[in-house]
Amino acid sequence: MSGGLSGAFLDDIVTNIDDDTPRLVYADWLMEDGQDDRAEFIRVQVELARLPSWDAARVALLLRERELLKRHGEEWLAAVPAVEGARWEGFRRGIVAEVSFASFDAMRAKAHACRAVAPVEAVTVRWPRKREGRKSVKPIAELRELTLTGTPEFESFAWVAESPQLATLRRLTAGDVWSDLPALLASPHLANLRSLRLPSNNLGNHGLRALSESATLTALEELDFSSQSRHERYSNDPAIRAAGMRALMDWPGLATVRALNLNGNDMAQEGLRALLRSPHAAALKELSLRDGRLTGRAMVEFASAVAGLRLEALDLGENVLKGAGVEHVAAAPCLGELKALRLDRCEIPLAGARALAKAAFLGGLRMLEVGHNYFGPAGLDALLEQEPAALHTLGIRDNNLFDKGAVSLAGSPAADGLVELDLSQNDLGDTSAVALGESGHLGQLLVLRLGDNAIRESAAETLAQSSLGRRLGVLELKSQPAPETPPPDPYPTVPYFEGDTPPPGADDIPF
Repeated sequence: MSGGLSGAFLDDIVTNIDDDTPRLVYADWLMEDGQDDRAEFIRVQVELARLPSWDAARVALLLRERELLKRHGEEWLAAVPAVEGARWEGFRRGIVAEVSFASFDAMRAKAHACRAVAPVEAVTVRWPRKREGRKSVKPIAELRELTLTGTPEFESFAWVAESPQLATLRRLTAGDVWSDLPALLASPHLANLRSLRLPSNNLGNHGLRALSESATLTALEELDFSSQSRHERYSNDPAIRAAGMRALMDWPGLATVRALNLNGNDMAQEGLRALLRSPHAAALKELSLRDGRLTGRAMVEFASAVAGLRLEALDLGENVLKGAGVEHVAAAPCLGELKALRLDRCEIPLAGARALAKAAFLGGLRMLEVGHNYFGPAGLDALLEQEPAALHTLGIRDNNLFDKGAVSLAGSPAADGLVELDLSQNDLGDTSAVALGESGHLGQLLVLRLGDNAIRESAAETLAQSSLGRRLGVLELKSQPAPETPPPDPYPTVPYFEGDTPPPGADDIPF
């Protein structure tokens, strides 16, 4: 099979780089040529690019993508002619189009040689060094994504900002930009940029002020200002706080942003209030606030969000919300259309699980991640009793479900629509494996994760050979050794799950 493109197909794809039609025409030709897997791969990646992140169809498509790459990925990459100083790294909508360069000089010298054999849609390269200086070459018309790595020298920001190549970009990802972000954002060539990703830069309020003063980012749809987590950064590293959120609140450019990532920053309640009440925040659809020093009390701010805000994806993981916080989330009008919700590591007890089960958005929720909390079997039952019809992905790792919880899920009609399920680290045993294998309600399941449970090898094999096990695309069964006689249940009573206050010793529960 060939991973390269002939001249006519290459020219058509490059000329219409944002259009799927030339790729699908090429896929049809590959089918006629007997290259079925190569054609299918193009169609799979094209479809993945079109679907929202919470669509159930993505699970099967991602599994198929992984299988095709496992079989042919290296072969397809190797079929593209080598270019000195460049390395072909991956695919964009089915076509080899991602390349990394050894240096900025190598990109200047070799980018057009790469373009002669494949589209150059995504480039990864180090920030230019001082010795590489201000040199310009003709821009690559189809370049849509640029990732800058390493530590920039001070002049690098101005050199990159001056480059006409920025005008073709839709996504810019950069590291170590804290020292002169204003110079980069002042570039006159960023009018077409849709996605700005500056993760783990610890930009703090200074970075948000620089962003709010930018007049060139007029079409931004995705903004990633995530910081390192509080556990990773030094105590004096900058983080976004309430004052910075007020600057973001007043920035007119926020009005076009649909996806905002502020993970790892010190949001706290005041910062969340500023964001949600911004008159420019109504367009937001995806919001990620992991590890943001948010408490359950701060969740009340969702109730007073700006009119028109209707989030579809929300990540509040690693914030101490407990039961009261979940109650506020469940009742917030701006969350009534949620499709994906992450509440992992939020110290949510049974009371919080029951509040979540009463949320108006539960019936339309597609993806729910609540791993590393304290739901217990009764908390899982509260969710299952509502039979959320649209839910296809459930992550409930490390929630002290025991066999009782797994057996209950296996027998629930609420499991009929599940496509992906994570029950890892829940003290499950052989009874759970047998019940899941015999379930009449997991007919759509494609991914089942049962790692870090005390399921013996014989029961694991029984599950793997069941009709469910044979159908699964992923069955994760890394079992811990278990004695023939199971140990007594370490948490035999329910009261611990009944309230917000864990009993003595609960801090020893891994999550």
